[in-house]
Amino acid sequence: MKPHFRFDFTFPRAYEVRVLEGPPLVHPAEKLYHYPVKLEEGDRSGSYLRVSPERGPAWAGFFALGFDSDQVVTAVCSTPDPESFCAVVGGYAYVVKANDPAAWLRIDQNPVVDLRVLSQHGLLLFAGFTSITAVGSSGIAWTTERLTWEGLTMTEIKNDILLGHGWDALADKEVAFEVDLKTGKHVGGARP
Repeated sequence: MKPHFRFDFTFPRAYEVRVLEGPPLVHPAEKLYHYPVKLEEGDRSGSYLRVSPERGPAWAGFFALGFDSDQVVTAVCSTPDPESFCAVVGGYAYVVKANDPAAWLRIDQNPVVDLRVLSQHGLLLFAGFTSITAVGSSGIAWTTERLTWEGLTMTEIKNDILLGHGWDALADKEVAFEVDLKTGKHVGGARP
């Protein structure tokens, strides 16, 4: 199944990114990169992107698919760093420097089930099942501690506070949490 990408280029960017239908044609001036660099047996499915930075040569990348599910994020978006983009393929998120494809990181939320672009805070938020990771202009800004036993929902932002709720298995109910968007520290929630 070919994933359907969501695109969000809210943040300014110094590149173009395009989803390819399949492996790129061999072009002597373009190099193919793999994310992750060493593919595991399960990493044989994924998506190809062609990246054209304003400064530097164009290149193609193969981004390994996390999960073949509509319940996880598949997206391409700009980041608070205008030289970097984010590709999320089946819930596996990669942040890559467009003009230096060897400079990249993988977001440690497996899978990413919600992605929020917070331009007013200069952050991308990646929610997994139990915690949230924020990426700012210089990379990962913070990752919350575990907020829930399983399944969290980000509901709204008030000033610099993210509001949400998650499952508390001991109380057998949803409980609220608040996350400070500047630090990633939280109050509320539930964790085992």
